Amino acid sequence: MWLNHLMNNGNGPLLEQVAKFSAARYEVLANDVANVDTPGYRMKDLDVNKFYRQLESQSAARGGGKGAGSSETQQIEPQSLLFHDGNNRSMEQLITDSTRTALTYNLAIELLRRQFQSYEMALRERVS
Repeated sequence: MWLNHLMNNGNGPLLEQVAKFSAARYEVLANDVANVDTPGYRMKDLDVNKFYRQLESQSAARGGGKGAGSSETQQIEPQSLLFHDGNNRSMEQLITDSTRTALTYNLAIELLRRQFQSYEMALRERVS
């Protein structure tokens, strides 16, 4: 019970959603790059602004993400944020978006790793 409380309060669930969204967006962008020369193919993307607005409202509902809130975090499904981009984006824009998405994913994973590392140190009763 206390472990569940420890894991679900704080920024862990929000960081997990950022990592899942970034992985899903990276997959969509990779598909766009692979089909850039396919006749009739319409680019797809995930709505980043909509995702962060939803994440921000969840963070506010949880008490600003500082562990004060006790409500469970609702999972944001990346498929609900998918749209078809009617614009022809350049390859440079696709690669830039892919790189930015990969960096966001790496940041979320690193922050999660450090959070779990601090939990592990606390459980082992070590002081660093």
